[in-house]
Amino acid sequence: MRTHICKPKMILTAGFIVYLYVLIKVILFKWGSVDIHVLLYQLQRTLDQPNRIFDRQGNYIPFKEIIKEIHSLSISHPFLSTNLIGNILIFIPLGLFIPLLFTSRGASFVKIFMLPLLLSLCFEVTQLLLCIGTFDVDDLILNTAGGIVGYAASRSFAMMKKPRSHKDLVLSPNEKTNVVLLQGGDFLYTRKKAYAAIMLSIAVLSQSLAYRAYAASVDTSSITAASTLDKLGPITLKSSVSAKLTDVGFFAQDSGNILIYTLNYYNGSSSPVKLFDYFSRVTTPGGAIIQGRPLTNSATIQSIAAKSSQSITYFVNMGKATKVNGVKISLYGWDFSSADYQKRLGTIIVPSAYSAALGRGQSKKIIINNLPVTTKAESLQIYKFNGKVYAKIGISFSNTGVKMLTDTGMRGYLTSSGGSVFGLALNDASSGFKIQPQEKKIVYYLTEIPSYMKTDNMSLQFAVEDSTLSISLPVITYKLPAAAAANLVVASNAVKKITVRSNTVETQLKSATVYSENGVAKWSLKFRVKNSGNKSVILPAYELAIKAAEGYTFPVNSKAFANLKLEPLEEKVIDLSADVPLELSPGTLQLQMTEPAVADKIVFPIAYYQIPYSLQTNNLLGMEYTVENSLGTFGVKLNSVQRLPWSDEDQLVTKISIRNSGTAAVQLPVLTGVIKAGESDLSSTSQIVTEDTRTLLTPNETAAVYIVTNVPYSYSFNKLKILLQGTSGGETTNFLTLNTSQLDNTIGILAAGDALHIELAGKKAAVLERLTTVYSGTRANLMYTELVMNSEESRKFEQTQLVAYYKTPDNQYYEAEVNQSTTALNANGKSLVTVWSKIPLAVDTSQLILCIGEGVAEGKLAAPGIKPTAYINMVGLTLNKTVGTPQKSLLDIELFPYSLSVTNTTATISEGEDTLTAVMSYNLSQSELYDAGEYEHKLVLELIDPYGQATEKILTLGTDLSLGNLKSLSTTINSNLYRTLRGGSVRLNIYDEFKGERILLGGQNYSLTYKAVKQQQTTAIPNS
Repeated sequence: MRTHICKPKMILTAGFIVYLYVLIKVILFKWGSVDIHVLLYQLQRTLDQPNRIFDRQGNYIPFKEIIKEIHSLSISHPFLSTNLIGNILIFIPLGLFIPLLFTSRGASFVKIFMLPLLLSLCFEVTQLLLCIGTFDVDDLILNTAGGIVGYAASRSFAMMKKPRSHKDLVLSPNEKTNVVLLQGGDFLYTRKKAYAAIMLSIAVLSQSLAYRAYAASVDTSSITAASTLDKLGPITLKSSVSAKLTDVGFFAQDSGNILIYTLNYYNGSSSPVKLFDYFSRVTTPGGAIIQGRPLTNSATIQSIAAKSSQSITYFVNMGKATKVNGVKISLYGWDFSSADYQKRLGTIIVPSAYSAALGRGQSKKIIINNLPVTTKAESLQIYKFNGKVYAKIGISFSNTGVKMLTDTGMRGYLTSSGGSVFGLALNDASSGFKIQPQEKKIVYYLTEIPSYMKTDNMSLQFAVEDSTLSISLPVITYKLPAAAAANLVVASNAVKKITVRSNTVETQLKSATVYSENGVAKWSLKFRVKNSGNKSVILPAYELAIKAAEGYTFPVNSKAFANLKLEPLEEKVIDLSADVPLELSPGTLQLQMTEPAVADKIVFPIAYYQIPYSLQTNNLLGMEYTVENSLGTFGVKLNSVQRLPWSDEDQLVTKISIRNSGTAAVQLPVLTGVIKAGESDLSSTSQIVTEDTRTLLTPNETAAVYIVTNVPYSYSFNKLKILLQGTSGGETTNFLTLNTSQLDNTIGILAAGDALHIELAGKKAAVLERLTTVYSGTRANLMYTELVMNSEESRKFEQTQLVAYYKTPDNQYYEAEVNQSTTALNANGKSLVTVWSKIPLAVDTSQLILCIGEGVAEGKLAAPGIKPTAYINMVGLTLNKTVGTPQKSLLDIELFPYSLSVTNTTATISEGEDTLTAVMSYNLSQSELYDAGEYEHKLVLELIDPYGQATEKILTLGTDLSLGNLKSLSTTINSNLYRTLRGGSVRLNIYDEFKGERILLGGQNYSLTYKAVKQQQTTAIPNS
């Protein structure tokens, strides 16, 4: 007995080599000729352009294609079923060879698993790197499974045929037997011829099935087909020259449907190849044969240089044919030995499962305006608005070129699963897009579709116009993602980013307040916009509306958006308002923002902002609130609300402090006020007054603003709304809004003798009562007060015109006249201010309080002498009324700021005369410490003769009665009684007269001197 080991091993090794060759031919060359030059050329292209590896389509998700093909196992999809089974069968022979390769006892499972896996991985990676196929992880799974099945089959066969030991082998005479030692002494027993027959039959069976998996059965060996174009093998034109189908496109149009296809010619020879030696023809599924014509950009290519490749795109008009599946593309060469001088070199069949559309989630690099651009279908959204349905498709463009991409030059078309086609238009936000090198942007296209149309399995196709050929040509087709209903709802306080002319703009509905008025909900909203881009942008005039869940919409004033310009990183807060019926639930309302209406343009909402509403805040006096607007962030405090008398009306005076709580200086705009007291709008008489003329607020600096408006005296209300609006560049925007019901009309009252401090910027002063008295009258009393204003500034300043009222305890007001100096008050200077008013006799003047405020006119503080139209900062002074007692001596008479001292008065009468002459000697001085207005007091001299007859002389101090010392003033009285008068005395009374009312300051008697004419001697008559 003889054991033959070497010879069977050589046969099996040769068989394994043949098996590997068949694998290479099937997997890498798709049953084409094995041309190493093709592999070397593809390797060189990959080294030159490594990015094309990432542009290849592939499957990297385990079981994705397996599951899809299992679902497709039907009569209508035999190709997919053979592809699934063939990937398993083609690796079964490898499993049969494993026991021969690992002859040691018990090949481990790791080796059994790793060998088919690594071999399959080598093929997949080679296809990926050389770009002669696609990487499919499911091929790895199926091939590995085939190897394991083959190994399991070989072991089962060995177990059935293996004798218990070699001693049990019984040989008939002259019988030849091979015994091969396997795995620790186990023997695989078989006859040589039987073993060879089994191996060959398995190999032939697996390869024939695998062939069907990689190339669908056709009539001749020169026809190639595959499920994707990457798996189609090249057609050999001649030695080292081949052509491969790399792309097929289809575009339906009324003048005939256009098919385009791209052939990549490879010339591996050492000399150029003339293309006029070859041409192609297309056979439609209907049997029509049409010769392909090169596109305009390919028509100039006449040859393929040595050791290079070139892609050329052809087109044919297929008429009414609507499918590319089953189309045959045949390549021909001239052969003058043939009857028609033509020879068909090969035919490629577009697979029945092939789709020109790019699969969902896949990207593809195309050339746009000579720039390499990777594109991908990102989204399909369905919008319903105003009873219409719109589709919005997002396509991403990644510019991998070196120049900016601005216009694709392509037209887009949306195709439904039923074949309906709709032209697309750029979304307004995407119009004029610019994509910088290495930048990626999503561009959105829009179209209106019927409401009844199914939106599943839709596709988008781009086409370009070939002006030379006068036809539209397909560029790329995408299978769109599953349609999703557009979710435009923006959560409360969330930021929504929109695109305006390639700039990103942040939008946010920051806050909303509501209050009820006349059965209507009054909404106030603050809407923030910020330019996050790197260039200025003008916002479109977006249309805004309040949308209710019931379907109603209510307009919102959106003029603030018109021509609103934002510089880079600039932020503005826009105030919006709307009226909504009270019966609608406020919790379901949304702010709808829609693109501006333009003729022949699709318009639909950009966003629905959930309204984060709250009831209108009741602002409390003295509490600071944060306010944000387009100028910045401010701390706002409602300092006071005063209802003050004004002629036959009242005035409502509101003081507001505005503090810049931001980090940058803010230029305040020109402010105007809108005042609503109760249900009445009082804005027509309102005026805004600022303490300081400066309008630039540095960080943490505060400005005081007063809003003054007239109110009917009899009108009562319990709530107040103040709206400050800013005007800049002809545009009016809301600056702040305050609401309060804290309307207690209290006025601060100072104790007698306390100073009233004027705190106006640049006009600080302390006002003190100097004198308060009453000039008693017959019809009314005249209340008179003298005030001294002491400067508290370190510089000269113009005084503020004061406004004053006398107030009774039961809030009856009596308007007072104020007289003050019109000259500027120096630092540490003093000014005399006089205040007076006629008070009814029935009023107890001892209970009166003097209320003083600073006058304003035409929106600013009124200067002395300017008639005020309103006043601010009213404060009450408790008065210390004095009742003067007439002095018995005239040596010290005060008429502030004058001081009068009558040193002597001589009265004389001459014998026989009817004239009494009195001469008053006096000293008159005026204090220079005070600035004062026109002096309105008069000095009244009353001279009473011995008979009780009186005569008066009204004098103006400083003019009629001259300033100085040792001055004299003469007066005479005429009476016939004086002819017999020989002596006696006269009385001189001095009165302070003011506005027709008098106060007796003092009086004194003086002796009368009689002069006798004859005796020439004067006899003095003593005083009585």
